[in-house]
Amino acid sequence: MIPIFLRQALIFRYYKILTKKPVALQTTLANMRILILHNLLWSQYKSVIFEKIAQTCDSADELLVVQTTITEKSREDLVDFDLANFPYKYPFKLLNTIPLEQISFIKTAFDWIKIIWQFKPDVINLTGYNELGTLPVLILAKALGIKTIMTIESVAHQGGRFQLIKGVYKKLVYGLIDGVFSYGLNTNRFLFEQGVPKSKILSFLNSFDQRSFHISENTTVPQKPYLLYVGRLSPEKNIGALVDLMKGLDHQLVVIGDGPERSRLEKISGPNIQFLGSIAWAKLPNYFAGASCLLLPSSYEPWGMVANEAQAMGKPVICTAACGCANDLVINGFSGLVVADFTLEKDRIIQFLQTLPTMQPIFEDFAGRNNRVFSVDRLSQEMLTGMRKLLKLQ
Repeated sequence: MIPIFLRQALIFRYYKILTKKPVALQTTLANMRILILHNLLWSQYKSVIFEKIAQTCDSADELLVVQTTITEKSREDLVDFDLANFPYKYPFKLLNTIPLEQISFIKTAFDWIKIIWQFKPDVINLTGYNELGTLPVLILAKALGIKTIMTIESVAHQGGRFQLIKGVYKKLVYGLIDGVFSYGLNTNRFLFEQGVPKSKILSFLNSFDQRSFHISENTTVPQKPYLLYVGRLSPEKNIGALVDLMKGLDHQLVVIGDGPERSRLEKISGPNIQFLGSIAWAKLPNYFAGASCLLLPSSYEPWGMVANEAQAMGKPVICTAACGCANDLVINGFSGLVVADFTLEKDRIIQFLQTLPTMQPIFEDFAGRNNRVFSVDRLSQEMLTGMRKLLKLQ
């Protein structure tokens, strides 16, 4: 007796085969049914990519982006749109409105499977493996013959509890997926260490909404040139290293962001560090434009999209090698400085800051190159090309 689950899977699989158009009747680029399973609707980094994919799909393609919810609990105060005035234009389905942390993976998996059954995709893009609902989706997709691509942003092993179990889980996921959208060269290195073959990596690029990132006339920023940090104030961001760096420096540091470390950091910071708290994304271009350099001291950072934002404003970036953008977007002498540790290499950072006035034209020129390479247009096209490659449509 065949289990009901497998019977339904086989019925669906043969239904797709029987209803598929003959090759002779297909266009040069045969149509795709693309399903993207994403976690957060409020994501200016990902939403603009989904919008561009919707714009550049073949006319016969169909796209659906399923968003688990609007945002996380810690970022609810930053959401600057309502559903009646959603700024991006692509077909999406919102599953929940409560914070992500309050949604069980069982509900998410059930919702995803239901949509897969209804939408009947040819290819599914899952944005990450941290959601436990990912595994049943991958198993179902394998049974139904649906191609799966996972966007992976990891750059290094993270320790902690249950590391062995997490390692086994990741190996299982990597074995089930058909392709990978990587965040960049450092993610590629991580994937190779995990045994993922180069042939599975369909794209290694990252981008953000350059189109909407421009200076606003009604935003006031500090007048004196300053160094800038933008991001969460949490332990892995290593902001304490910035506090140590600023001691004795003849520079001002502006810190934008909030988080569990803010109170402690304000107590140990000197007068040349200013904490501004959370600021709407639309106002950030002015702060980048007024800064002389962006500092990114993270001890772990999948990429660091604020580095892209700094480059959009022609500003260099100093980051640690632990950031995914290091030696990819941020290259020594061309777009900034990559160091192993902000504290241990303080002299090297100070020397770099001293050269900023004379090196600024070089940084601005290379930033223009980065903005062209790390563009939404290029990334969306690479993603679509990767999907067609898996489906053997080109």
